[in-house]
Amino acid sequence: MKENCRLVIEYLKLNGAAVTESTGKAVVQLTEQLDRKFMNRPFYWHYRDALQQSGDPLQVMIVHSKSADEHKNIIQLHPDHPIFQSIFDSAQNENRFYIAYEQSRTLTELFPWVIIHMTAEVVPPGSASIRFEGRISLTTGRILVQAQEEIEAQTLTGDRPNDSVLHQNKMPFETSLNILNRQLEKQIELQFEENLKEISQNQPSAPSICAHHISAGLIYLSSP
Repeated sequence: MKENCRLVIEYLKLNGAAVTESTGKAVVQLTEQLDRKFMNRPFYWHYRDALQQSGDPLQVMIVHSKSADEHKNIIQLHPDHPIFQSIFDSAQNENRFYIAYEQSRTLTELFPWVIIHMTAEVVPPGSASIRFEGRISLTTGRILVQAQEEIEAQTLTGDRPNDSVLHQNKMPFETSLNILNRQLEKQIELQFEENLKEISQNQPSAPSICAHHISAGLIYLSSP
């Protein structure tokens, strides 16, 4: 379930939500667009629209499992919550390309990377999906391909930092994207190799790996 929470959090970030993460949870301030789409408050927004007033998007908390601890004025969303499931479905189905920048008060030079997010699972029997992330530097060709949450996370936003200098690509974008895709496919095959052998011995039909592209982006980071 942790992979599902990570995917939901990244999806909300990429759609403009402000996210504060701590152990086992993330507090999310939704944007108006996200609130309208997922929080099932049509009458509230119709009322605001009729009065030509701006509304107040809700704040939610993403948690790995349902908790008995209630927080005033904040809705807990766990993997079994219908709103969580709705956001998760959108995160999987809305393949999108984005541009984002690492945020820091001291950053001046930023280097371009291509990033791809995927999930993969074995079918049958429909095992839990695993999230994969891959990056390739467009200046050095360095590749990072890892499963789940092993790649160091940076704070990314859609706003370019003031006074930042963006380095130019040294590798063609399409070539880099194809290289990264191949590396991700190899990583996925290695990840499920033992699982496929085990399932093949117990299933009449041959199992296969089903992979889904979630999103891809051009991100600018402090490391080349």
